[in-house]
Amino acid sequence: MVTSPAIEFFHIELRNGVALVTIDRPPVNAMSREVYESLDRVIDHIEATEEIRAVVLACKAEARAWIGGGDLNEFLTLNSETRRDRHAYVESVTDRFYNLSCPTIAAVSMPAPGGGMVIASFCDIIVAADTAFFSMPEVDRSLTGGAGAYLLRLHLPVPFIREMILTGRKVSAKELHDVGFVNYVVPKEGVLSKAFEIAEAIAAKSAAAVRAIKKSANLMDRAGWDEGRAAAHRLSETLVDGPDYKEAISAFLERRKPSFTGR
Repeated sequence: MVTSPAIEFFHIELRNGVALVTIDRPPVNAMSREVYESLDRVIDHIEATEEIRAVVLACKAEARAWIGGGDLNEFLTLNSETRRDRHAYVESVTDRFYNLSCPTIAAVSMPAPGGGMVIASFCDIIVAADTAFFSMPEVDRSLTGGAGAYLLRLHLPVPFIREMILTGRKVSAKELHDVGFVNYVVPKEGVLSKAFEIAEAIAAKSAAAVRAIKKSANLMDRAGWDEGRAAAHRLSETLVDGPDYKEAISAFLERRKPSFTGR
């Protein structure tokens, strides 16, 4: 792997077009304002690095949580005004993460409570350990946690979401696989390899096509089916004039591996 420049609280390594982004804020990877500022710099680095075709977001093996939600010590210092300012900044960073031009795979090897579940929901694909759990425990902190809006956009069953946000209970990776939140549930030791398998498969595709597909899918998420479909067709029109379009089709017809040059 190629190691990228150091960014506080994160390690970035590049292999075969995949950036492994590992969060490192012991013991539970709680998300303070400073961690979000670092995540913002990670996003800058990813978007500025042409070689990065997909991202795997992971935690260190010894971490007690994948991402442990908000830093509660920081929360104790907030009032209504400073909380509003903090949340506006946090949402600006998580919106950038959601809108990354390349796909993201969450490699959830440890629990993902609160903000951890939210960040996982902003990834394109989730691979979780069979021992991992997710939760929305804000009700136990006298908060709303967005009242489940992040999960509603994923079209999870409303009664399921309401149970989570009203009880704060821990939900297993298997339960969330059954309702469509998690793509794969595997033994803990296999989480990273499965995530890389998926990321490397994506990284081998036409980067221009992958970015266009993600952009149109994100728009469909927010705007609805009709507008998203129209945007996808507009993006396809730009792809037709790009270098990868005819190469992809020709390679399929000629039964050979394509050689992509577009970005």
